[in-house]
Amino acid sequence: MFLPEHDSRGPLAMGETLTTWSPSCNGSVRVELSGQRTTSDSGALLLREALDNSGVIEALEDNLVDFRNPLRIRHSLASQLRTLVLQRAMGWID
Repeated sequence: MFLPEHDSRGPLAMGETLTTWSPSCNGSVRVELSGQRTTSDSGALLLREALDNSGVIEALEDNLVDFRNPLRIRHSLASQLRTLVLQRAMGWID
């Protein structure tokens, strides 16, 4: 689920160690566990990993009917469901 990477920075001042991981959804994203630069939105990455590995989005997609014209579809139903679930979970209601 998470791909751990080696932290080359060595031990920190208080003796704690930091680990990093790269989400499987996008290799260009690197997550560092650090108290210095944090964002409240990082939980979306963990939730995205959990959603992708659990098969919940695919199960929802299999039980919904998509009435859109296939020639005009830009974003798949699964992609839209994933976005909706992540937005709601992060408190983005709009």
